[in-house]
Amino acid sequence: MKFELEPHNRNVPDSELIADLKRVANELQKNSVAISEYNKRGRFNSSTLERRFGSWSKVVEKAGLAKSPTSIKQISDAKLLDDLKLVAKQIQKSGVTREEYNERGQFSSASFRNRFGSWNKALDKAGLQRAVSFDTTEEGLFTNLAEIWMKLGRQPKMADLTSQTSKFSDDAYVRRFGTWRKALEAFVVWANKGEVQAIEAPLQKEEVLQKTSAAQSEAKPPPKKEIFRHRTSRTINYRLRFLVMRRDNFKCRITGRSPATDPSVILEVDHIVPWDKNGETVMENLQTLAKEINIGKSNLDMYQ
Repeated sequence: MKFELEPHNRNVPDSELIADLKRVANELQKNSVAISEYNKRGRFNSSTLERRFGSWSKVVEKAGLAKSPTSIKQISDAKLLDDLKLVAKQIQKSGVTREEYNERGQFSSASFRNRFGSWNKALDKAGLQRAVSFDTTEEGLFTNLAEIWMKLGRQPKMADLTSQTSKFSDDAYVRRFGTWRKALEAFVVWANKGEVQAIEAPLQKEEVLQKTSAAQSEAKPPPKKEIFRHRTSRTINYRLRFLVMRRDNFKCRITGRSPATDPSVILEVDHIVPWDKNGETVMENLQTLAKEINIGKSNLDMYQ
């Protein structure tokens, strides 16, 4: 199975982009839409629209909506920093992540990066603590992206990277890969490396005893009883778990439910033939199940 991305947004016609912006304006019941508002509700990301039309003001004008009363360039440093401090006070924390600000702030975290050079420099200016730094290796970024994808049951957008769903901001991906699309493309290469090579399982205790006994005995050892030995580890790593869910279209194989249509659904990957009954951790022996179905299956297995 080869994993592929959804079509690039560059192929989306202008009319579809504008229609989505108008939809957000209707939902908000407003005649103008801020970047932060669109990123929370829009189908695309504001940067996609800005690249297509040149600037957010031109996007808004094209949609026949009113421009924001004040341009971000007219906002003073003090007002930006005061809003950042206000968000910190609201969440009762000494530091604010980009995701937390984008969810509650009046402006966009990108405005702080453009104005002060980086998000951390803006925090310093505001007298706030820098956010906790996570492992930003490519493996860490990809694993985080796989978690979000599995939780949503669909390809994530930049706006999906919130403090509730992601360890990293969209900025972390853009800084590392250049654009969000390039980050997704690099993730696909990582995911398409396929199943991790089967990790050789340690020798069974009985097998070790047999080998030791045979080595110590001068007499001809009795015929060995054939003992099953796993070729793979019981653990299902993130890449393999993601590939199984992607193969199953992020739906429970039994109920057909998916987090893409019902956010309350939690998906898990299950061994079809249980590992402790000689099942291996390979694609063909793994399936996607809703959490409650998997728990029920495990309970039944206990009594078989």
